[in-house]
Amino acid sequence: MAVTTKETTILALMGFGIWVSGVITFRFGGALLFESGLPILLASGVGIAISVCLLLRTTMSWRKAPAAQALAVATIMGLPGLFCDVVYILNFSALTGLKPTTAGPFAAVVIFGNAVLLTYGLVTAARAARA
Repeated sequence: MAVTTKETTILALMGFGIWVSGVITFRFGGALLFESGLPILLASGVGIAISVCLLLRTTMSWRKAPAAQALAVATIMGLPGLFCDVVYILNFSALTGLKPTTAGPFAAVVIFGNAVLLTYGLVTAARAARA
């Protein structure tokens, strides 16, 4: 079963909303998350990765999406934030109020979170295909 246009729109808007909540969090807590040293940065990355996987799982349950669509749903939800992050990273200091050198750790955490999300979607879909 394919993801409908209506469902794609809902999922993309939800993904954008999640991205906006991250932007707000990073605006107010970014110095703590990205400028407090490697242990906090690693904890932030792991926390964000776990959070996005839980959000995917919760969203799929709420929208009653079959597990076989996990990769598609993860991709649809993640793309708005990835496109927005390009602009966000290019204007990082102005938008976040953080040091320009913090853009690298921020980008690493964002890429890691998205990679984990897509991997989780892929594994979930593959397991469903085998079942």
